[in-house]
Amino acid sequence: MNGNGGNWEGKAFEDMLFDYLDNGYLESIITFFKHEPEQIFLIPKMLADERLRVKVGAFAIIEEIKEKNPESLNKIIPEITKLLNSVEKNIRGDAAYALEIIGSLEAKPALIEALQKEEDPQVKEFIEDAIRSLK
Repeated sequence: MNGNGGNWEGKAFEDMLFDYLDNGYLESIITFFKHEPEQIFLIPKMLADERLRVKVGAFAIIEEIKEKNPESLNKIIPEITKLLNSVEKNIRGDAAYALEIIGSLEAKPALIEALQKEEDPQVKEFIEDAIRSLK
């Protein structure tokens, strides 16, 4: 990641970025997002990754972006709300938590819909927390 305006697209790049996160290079990845804000679309993919460090990294990146440029996070709300329909309960819970961090009312209808069909008690709790935080 040399910041020379290179090709920051494609599966190989995503794999490399996610591997960096998984290997503990969170600060470097946060710096990358500061310099390449259009890569924000990778965050929902990070939330869907099975590796814990990648998910935790996604939350840290969301928090960092929210501090500096919160309105830019609205661009990824539709992709994160799609994750509320995942077959994996962990991904549904992580999506709800990410939406809680983002804190946009734009996510509320999708969260309410997800709550109505959610069967897992822990995920329900994450969704309820997210909805409460949006009031």
